[in-house]
Amino acid sequence: MTIGRIHKIGQLLVCLVAAGIYGGALAAARPNVLIIVADDMGYSDWGGFGGEIRTPNLDALADQGRRFTQFYTAATCSPTRAMLLTGIDHHLVGLSTMEELLQPNQRGVPGYEGYLNRRAVTLPELLHDGGYTTLVSGKWHLGMGLEQDPSRFGFDRSFVMLRGAASHFGDQAPYAIDYAPIYRENGHPVQIPASFYSSDAYASKLIEWIEAKQDDTPLFAYLAFTAPHDPLHVPDEWLDKYAGRYDGGYDKLREQRLARARELGVVAQSVRASPRPPHVPAWDDLSQDEQRASARSMEIYAAMVENLDANVGRVLAAFKRKGIYDNTLIIFFSDNGANGITLQQNPLSAPGWVARNSDNRLQNLGKKGSRPSTGPGWAVASSSPFRLFKVFISEGGIRSPLIVAGPGVGKASPPDDAVLTVRDLMPTVLESAGLVAPDTYQKRAVLEVEGRSMWPLLKGEAPLVHPADESIGFELFGMRALRRGDWKITWISEPFAPPRWQLFNIADDPAETRDLAVEQPERLDALRREWDRYAAQVGVVLPDNSFFKGRK
Repeated sequence: MTIGRIHKIGQLLVCLVAAGIYGGALAAARPNVLIIVADDMGYSDWGGFGGEIRTPNLDALADQGRRFTQFYTAATCSPTRAMLLTGIDHHLVGLSTMEELLQPNQRGVPGYEGYLNRRAVTLPELLHDGGYTTLVSGKWHLGMGLEQDPSRFGFDRSFVMLRGAASHFGDQAPYAIDYAPIYRENGHPVQIPASFYSSDAYASKLIEWIEAKQDDTPLFAYLAFTAPHDPLHVPDEWLDKYAGRYDGGYDKLREQRLARARELGVVAQSVRASPRPPHVPAWDDLSQDEQRASARSMEIYAAMVENLDANVGRVLAAFKRKGIYDNTLIIFFSDNGANGITLQQNPLSAPGWVARNSDNRLQNLGKKGSRPSTGPGWAVASSSPFRLFKVFISEGGIRSPLIVAGPGVGKASPPDDAVLTVRDLMPTVLESAGLVAPDTYQKRAVLEVEGRSMWPLLKGEAPLVHPADESIGFELFGMRALRRGDWKITWISEPFAPPRWQLFNIADDPAETRDLAVEQPERLDALRREWDRYAAQVGVVLPDNSFFKGRK
């Protein structure tokens, strides 16, 4: 059967299901879908990828399905979320960069709207039209206006925090100056209760909707946690779950996680960790007071991850009580690498604002009024064994842990190292639902989905999703990268890397420790030309200014 024929059949099924014809039989066959996204969770934070943090629900989910070790996102949150919901490069759908960090030379340029534009049709729109009940609870970060509300993009029910970060408590304290949280439910502004804690509340709202659902339509649920994004907060009963666990420091933790990742087969035995970046002090060089405050921040971070896992368990239990768990495709990943930029360094914060407006005494860390961050040392450990962390297009910023489980997914104990991207999730979900993205939607032309369906890989019918000769490009905040087969080039801002292109063999050296640019100039030039083609195709506009300048 030709691709065009499959496409037409998929469009016909959308129409038939929307009209109520054929819906009953198709609904019975199609899986429910649950996509869970963590916010700023590092590659090695959870047990299945080498971490010591207790994540029994994610571990059990991985045991039922498959773990993927080479899954790529963007380096920050909103670009990743744009690609998740469209299957298209973020430069084309409005989130070329984060709205908060748009530079003057980028404003007004197509693709740099700072919100999800209408050049694409979204996954929830197609699933909604195809007979699914569509739900979202958690972080949105794809536009603030009513025209960018989830209710305008195919979600039947939505409870969202619109911005990129906020206090995790009900105090609605601003994340940074002029950056207070905004919540909406089903398109209407809402005030959250004083008892609010983000992970608990987002899971509870989703559970409420699942339990209230009376019809037999298939379900698409998008659970977008804001944990463990800073400020690091956790309910009081969770505060001391990791007391003393991180007193040994981040250098030791990184080595422990790498050793465990080798045991689990997440990385090869030959892999060595990327050196600690020069701007990150050795743990032993910190004063005792600095160590205590830093270790306490990491204790709270770990508790946030365990609490997130517990809420994943609550949601999965609701699917089981409803009798739909066994027919649910479940996808879990983190939107980018661990966060190594403290709130004090964040470009949204004015100098001294955090100190003046926060109660960051040691005894108050993790509670209301505090604004702690883990900082770069712990982010390096969370990214073990990779280079750097969130914001950077090194492996530590753009490689995420991925779990996929559910009907049709072949169980595989060893982790799978097939190269995947967040853009692949939309076509994968559509294929599971028997749907295909159209060329036009609501009388307007829409961009073609760029991602590739993972279904042949998930079913064990193919070893790869992306052929070795396919190029995968990246750009954010002026930093650039391209991966093609085993090879990757990067251009990272000073002072974090030399002011030039670097070349790495990612298969042999995933930690990007050996720059081969001088040894293989012809390969470097060929990959640079590939990046130029990518940049022209998606309309990259490099920023005039970088907020990295002078930052360490």
